[in-house]
Amino acid sequence: MLILSILTVVLLVAYGLFYFFFLPTLSIFYFEGAFFIGLGILFTVTIFFAWASYYSDPNSYKNKILILLKTFIVSLGFIVGYSAVLIFLGTNLFSFIISIIFLVALFGILGFFIFITPSEQDDNDTHDLAWFAPISIKVCAIVILILLTLGLIASSSVFHANTMYNQLGKPEEKSFKDDLVEIDNSQIPIVDIELADILGDKKLGEELALGSQAHVGTFTNKQSVNGKLLYVAPLEHSGIFKWLSNTEGTTGYISISATNPNDVKLVRDVKLKFIPSAYLGDDLIRHLRFCGFISEGFSEPNFELDDSGKPFWVVTTYRNATFWSCPEATGVVLCDPQSGECTSYSLDDVPSWIDIVQPEEFVINQIKNYGEYVHGVFNFSDKDKLTMTEHITTVYNDGNCYYYTGLSSSGSDNSTVGFIMVNARSKSSKLYRMVGATEAAAMSSAEGKLQDMEYLSTTPIPLNISGVPTYFSTLKDVEGLIKAYAMVNIEDYSIVATGSSILEARRAYINAVNNAGKNIDFSGKNSGSTELTGVISRIGSNNESGNTYYYLILNNDMSKLYLASYSISEELPISIVGDRVTVSYTDDSGTSINLVQFDNLDVK
Repeated sequence: MLILSILTVVLLVAYGLFYFFFLPTLSIFYFEGAFFIGLGILFTVTIFFAWASYYSDPNSYKNKILILLKTFIVSLGFIVGYSAVLIFLGTNLFSFIISIIFLVALFGILGFFIFITPSEQDDNDTHDLAWFAPISIKVCAIVILILLTLGLIASSSVFHANTMYNQLGKPEEKSFKDDLVEIDNSQIPIVDIELADILGDKKLGEELALGSQAHVGTFTNKQSVNGKLLYVAPLEHSGIFKWLSNTEGTTGYISISATNPNDVKLVRDVKLKFIPSAYLGDDLIRHLRFCGFISEGFSEPNFELDDSGKPFWVVTTYRNATFWSCPEATGVVLCDPQSGECTSYSLDDVPSWIDIVQPEEFVINQIKNYGEYVHGVFNFSDKDKLTMTEHITTVYNDGNCYYYTGLSSSGSDNSTVGFIMVNARSKSSKLYRMVGATEAAAMSSAEGKLQDMEYLSTTPIPLNISGVPTYFSTLKDVEGLIKAYAMVNIEDYSIVATGSSILEARRAYINAVNNAGKNIDFSGKNSGSTELTGVISRIGSNNESGNTYYYLILNNDMSKLYLASYSISEELPISIVGDRVTVSYTDDSGTSINLVQFDNLDVK
């Protein structure tokens, strides 16, 4: 009796601890929820037969329980192992076929236990509990696996190809030149997540006492805080003993400007109690579950700041569009990491300061499905199929955050047929039909420009350079530090320019575009071209990286210095002080203004 009671308690505690550590949703509409509930059924059946064995024959129940325990352990391992296989199979046609094979195998195993095993028993013992109980547990385990397999098969693209294709929605076709807003050089993000990790660790290392207690957490995608692009990461506990000595929370977070690697701040006036690296009730997801979100599906939490600089955890909730696949965002849960207060919002009510509502992994799957299932699942000729390029990044356009990636024809490696931008809040999408280079090809082109230096390119972001579709990336050394900047023409990645500053790279790029015969069109609505007529007060020239640039002052206005590449006009070398000229430029926000057109009115 004592052994049986201890076994019961152990099984119940094990089941409770499984939930406590893994925190699955308690809803059968998610695979993890169905899996956890299935294990609960297996635990219940085992405990039932254990007690039944005792009451049927108290003198021999110990041997029966040992048999039950061995059967239970084998069945549990079978369920856990096979469920892991099912999770990694996915929901495409190949996984559907493999699942069918597994399902047939399971029926075979089930038949073996039901029909072959009983025949080996003596007729007088076929109804003995010592035989019936282990078989029941095995049958229960197999039935659970069959149901899980059937659930994933029912979620597969074989039955839901049209739903998967339409989940992203119909992208709105746009013109790259007219839709993508040209931004100032100072607003171009030059810090990527890898560099943010380096800068964050360096900043924390400057705080000797703090660095031994915590480490920098995960930087999420860059976010806009009062118009300033930032990477933000919380300080996390370095281990359970560090947590025990700092149960009130870690000391603050790291903030890094995405446009200035020298702007790194350690904010120490907050205590972050509820974070992923905490334990017991302070663990973030555990805290969310115990705050009433038991049956919700959760995405990975993002650490974001509101417009006042107050930190929050932003966790997207979701439901599956096709039973156990195709997750669809339903809202967000905000958690204050200091007080633990949680608030849920529907998609229509999400606070405006939250930049990313649609998780990146959701958008990636939906873009892939949009390209894959254009003609259903049985499109073996790959007609009209589109493949998402290797890289995806976030960009800001006109105040909104977007996921940006290229689309290639099936089988294409270095070229794209267009680019897609997906709004990170609303999931509305824009398609730019334009033959061009993939991000990987642009990275190789940028690296090849300075191949002797062996610099590595970051994932490029798209820019509108006076109406010219352009990739921009930074070039870093082996230590991960920025050494140069590169601009690559999206439509022709052989047109590439680099510079030690963004301004220098931009000058060289415009010069390279003009030299390639692709004259820049300044008629687009976003080019902002301004024309000015004046008299040259001073003029000089300088050679930078093999390119000649001219510097002019007009109308004795010493507050403005006009810069022009030789390639924009052959009249520049013969222009002198006193000549009357007409110039055009796109941006006059700084003291140095890049000219895009030059006409000497005194030279006929």
